[in-house]
Amino acid sequence: MPGAGKPGSGAVTADNAAGFDAIFDGKTLKGWDGDAAFWRVADETIVGETTAERPLKANTFIVWRGGTTKDFELKLEYRISTTNPAGNSGVQFRSSLLPDAGRWVMRGYQADIDAANTYTGQIYEERGRGFLARPGQAVRVAADGQLKLLASLGDPAVLKTFIRNRDWNQIHVIARGNIIVEFVNGHVTSLLVDDDTQGRAWDGLLGLQLHAGPPMKIEFRNILLKHWDATATSQPADWLTDGGNPKRTAWQQEERTVTTRNARDIELLWKITLNNLPREMHSLLPALVVGRASTREGPKQIVVVTGVSDNLYAIDAERGVLLWTKRFDHSSVGDTALRGGLMCPGGITATPVIGPATVGGRYTIYAVSWDGMLHQINVADGEDLAPPAKFMPPNGKPYALNLWKNVVYTHTAQGCGGHPNMAYAYDLATTRVGSWGPAGGGMWGRTGPAISSKGVMYTGTGDGPWDPERGLYGNGIIGVQQNPTTKALELVDYYAPSNAAWLFKRDLDMQVTPAIFDHKGRELMVAGGKECRVYLMDTESIGGDDHRTPLFRTPLLCNEGVNFASAGIWGAMASWVDSSGTRWVLAPFWGPKHSAFKAPGEHGDVTSGAIAAFKVEERDGGLQLTPAWISRDMNRAEPPVVANGVVFAYGSGESTTQATPELGLRANQADYRIKHSTHAVLYALDGQTGDELWSSGTQITSWNHWAGLSVANGRVYLGTFDGTLYCFGIKQ
Repeated sequence: MPGAGKPGSGAVTADNAAGFDAIFDGKTLKGWDGDAAFWRVADETIVGETTAERPLKANTFIVWRGGTTKDFELKLEYRISTTNPAGNSGVQFRSSLLPDAGRWVMRGYQADIDAANTYTGQIYEERGRGFLARPGQAVRVAADGQLKLLASLGDPAVLKTFIRNRDWNQIHVIARGNIIVEFVNGHVTSLLVDDDTQGRAWDGLLGLQLHAGPPMKIEFRNILLKHWDATATSQPADWLTDGGNPKRTAWQQEERTVTTRNARDIELLWKITLNNLPREMHSLLPALVVGRASTREGPKQIVVVTGVSDNLYAIDAERGVLLWTKRFDHSSVGDTALRGGLMCPGGITATPVIGPATVGGRYTIYAVSWDGMLHQINVADGEDLAPPAKFMPPNGKPYALNLWKNVVYTHTAQGCGGHPNMAYAYDLATTRVGSWGPAGGGMWGRTGPAISSKGVMYTGTGDGPWDPERGLYGNGIIGVQQNPTTKALELVDYYAPSNAAWLFKRDLDMQVTPAIFDHKGRELMVAGGKECRVYLMDTESIGGDDHRTPLFRTPLLCNEGVNFASAGIWGAMASWVDSSGTRWVLAPFWGPKHSAFKAPGEHGDVTSGAIAAFKVEERDGGLQLTPAWISRDMNRAEPPVVANGVVFAYGSGESTTQATPELGLRANQADYRIKHSTHAVLYALDGQTGDELWSSGTQITSWNHWAGLSVANGRVYLGTFDGTLYCFGIKQ
């Protein structure tokens, strides 16, 4: 390591003795990337400058290309030289590039700087959530994105006196996990606790900002960075709901262990066989993960798994051993005999949801048992936290629960128990139940409903006629929202493809859980169905004025033979953003790829199913989904999950045949389909190319029906029909 340089120079200072590295050499812009028309080196400083003759139309940044900022400590000095109080700058961290907006445009956390010192010292999010913690504030961003003032760190007017105008000042940022602290000239100016799992970023680029506006000059020097051991200091990741989050993007934004570089080292860490009795083709539901739960034995990472026969299991994620089990009493609605048919197996069919931590790391499981009762269970020990409460009729078939702003949402399908297909909401504060429906042949998106930022619950309506004037919304997508006063669910939006009537005739259901995401200031949604198209919509109006016009509709990806049973998009969508700011959409499909559907990256013939990946791009004044890659062939490709640029996907191995020439629809029986099912295979794919990085091969010896993947802390979980939960991951 080079020796210390003189204070105030661009060279390495004595701070290096504490583990800091100089990331600016004081002489060149080596390792930095910015517009040479505005950035230069002078007097051992990085200089950004605009003039009246050379103004900026939009903010530009110079980006450090030597690595990323995860858990870190940053120190630098800045001087802003302008007579105009509107002069503005900032230091970006955990940020990403937005290539669609320009080559040097960034989005993410910012330590703000301005000439008037109105904003200097605050934590802001450029092109994102805006003002987070203003000067003098300690703020928490809740899981739903709402800001809550935790404490005052000082009078902003007093803090302002510590800043030297048109002279050198030091900014010092410490970020560990979800906590960020900023200092200016040694004084704490802002603190942020960011629990918004949808909005925050755990990792990203570092950059320096030159703001559009009046002529100005900003200088930076003594830029020192220290990386912390993220695994030792940060909060482990959670996976508290099916699909990963209320918007159902299936994106684990907090993953730091698994990467595209080490995915080849994934191995079977453990497996455990649970005493759950299958019902028809159902067995285990997707695993949920609490990264750090407080127990009598201390903090533990706990995996919660549901068995269809009214069972809950808690497993130690580190050792793969059972911590506790709970069985709900379903004597009032039936016994354990396999009855009701393949579509209506009885038992628990809805993946529970886990509420975020309260004081002391206590998490609550919300689960709906066979009798329609809502249970609240302590993750740590399986004990009831409240008496069971009536949520919906017994013997129904609800799908994965969702939790948003203290309300539990779900929907039902297939008319099980003789009940209509309904959307339900349970208000935990008032214990009131709201419902809406019926709609179509059932709302059976695999990971349940998706919830927008405005609290609208979206779901596909399955097989049924489309006639809104008569209150019929089959083969479309509906949006319902809780009335804040009555707590009733009310229809607020709906959409059906232009060929909905034809889809109904051919049994090509719109039955997929949508994924909702933010894109350049808009909230978008993607959905699909058995016809095998992907629809891109704006949640402000998912079908436009006529309820039939999405923003974009892809050509057919598959189902060239118009198969109602073993082809099309099934299950759920997924979406994520890579480090360059590109928004991706993933669609799992069954059956052969359509002969006319092409992508720049293809990985062999697809006969049984695959994952199709798209980029969200602007073309001709609108948005479109541009094909990027198609994965290798998978035996019934199921909904993928994404972590740190790795796409985890699997072929279920399930026999999906519902009719044969010999048996007709009698082939759609559990015993026939179980006999012809094989085994699941888990894959790790490069999220940007679709290249196969790893597969489980023959290690999984059973198959599954409508289970799903979960991922957290370097581990991926998958349950199978024989009651076995597999844990694959990176050995730590």
